[in-house]
Amino acid sequence: MFSAPDTSHDQLAAVARPFRRVLVAWDASADAMAALRAAAAVVGDESGHVVALAIVPASPHMEEGREGEREHGGGATRAERTERVFELVRESVAATSRARLSLQIAEGPQVARSICDYADEHGFDLLVLGRHGDGGLLRHRLGHVAEAAAKSSRIPVLLLGAP
Repeated sequence: MFSAPDTSHDQLAAVARPFRRVLVAWDASADAMAALRAAAAVVGDESGHVVALAIVPASPHMEEGREGEREHGGGATRAERTERVFELVRESVAATSRARLSLQIAEGPQVARSICDYADEHGFDLLVLGRHGDGGLLRHRLGHVAEAAAKSSRIPVLLLGAP
């Protein structure tokens, strides 16, 4: 009879949960909210970290907070809305998960490429994306960002839609 090697609890947890750093493409949509919840469930506890990444178009001619960047009717900027929705979802997720959740907002000319580049540069284990397709109930389709990121990502990708 062979004895099992001495394995620490941390090593077993790492094997059981191989995804410790998860990147979520964040646009404050229902699919992105579902992706954030799923990512928190994947990492499981406080040793895992989920980063929601919002990519905003690079616009060298506009300063943050100017009227042109404000959403309809002079309301909150896209970045403010993105942050506000993220905080609401983070509070909701915190009730059931101890995973660390944070938001990063970055500029980029192409959303899918920017997401994949960010994942590579920061050493993420998994990319979670909402599908955002408009194929209806009978024909599920991927949105162009989800499709492009899934095709070009160097790390595993989890695609899902809001329930």
